[in-house]
Amino acid sequence: MNKPTILLILILTFFSCQKNVDQTDIANVLRGNTFVMTSIGEKDTLTVDFKDSTYTIFEYSNKNLPWRIASFENNDLLVFDSRVIAIKRIDENTLKGLLISEKDYEVTLEKRRIQWNKDLLNGIWIEEKNYDLLLNDSIAKPPPPPAPPGISESDFQYPPCYEIKGDTISATYFYQVSKSGIDISNSTEFVTMKLRSDLNKVEKLWKIKKLTDSIMIIDRTIEKENKKFSFLTTTEENIKLIKKR
Repeated sequence: MNKPTILLILILTFFSCQKNVDQTDIANVLRGNTFVMTSIGEKDTLTVDFKDSTYTIFEYSNKNLPWRIASFENNDLLVFDSRVIAIKRIDENTLKGLLISEKDYEVTLEKRRIQWNKDLLNGIWIEEKNYDLLLNDSIAKPPPPPAPPGISESDFQYPPCYEIKGDTISATYFYQVSKSGIDISNSTEFVTMKLRSDLNKVEKLWKIKKLTDSIMIIDRTIEKENKKFSFLTTTEENIKLIKKR
């Protein structure tokens, strides 16, 4: 037998020797929740969002990959696409397991609480640096550039803004409008999208750090096209958005 197979048998034997009267349905514990997975030895962390049958890892933009729970003699195995974790529940918010690979890693999964009311996301949002320009009539507004054929100058939008409605987001800038579906994490901390919000910029991920009925602070991960027609991924931190009233 190869090393991963031998280790798996040993782990299952160890787990089955432990008495656990209150058997937990691990699938239901994971489903519909967001967990921080920490490798105890390496101190690495990943944020994993579990849907019904797919998961997303936000740090690596791994979206909608399959997961399932396999059971053997009352022992649970979390199957992550091609990864396998022997797993058990420690308490209400914590699971512990062993990721089996060429090098094995002991991991913990800590459940994240719901951080924000996602209904607060709905509305029109403008970056703080542009918001004063919108409200302050004493600031001279530059005239709009000539409109493209078939478009009226009244369609010109400045400053740029976002509008979130349910599971969609749109960006309006100059004479352009783009839309994207969004996926909000179970903990309401992350919003994934594929939104062109400028001529050479596509937004992929928002990490929400604060959300009220009037402001939102985010870190946003973007792809920018450079002069060599390749894309550079960067994260812009602590972007403050203000909701338009």
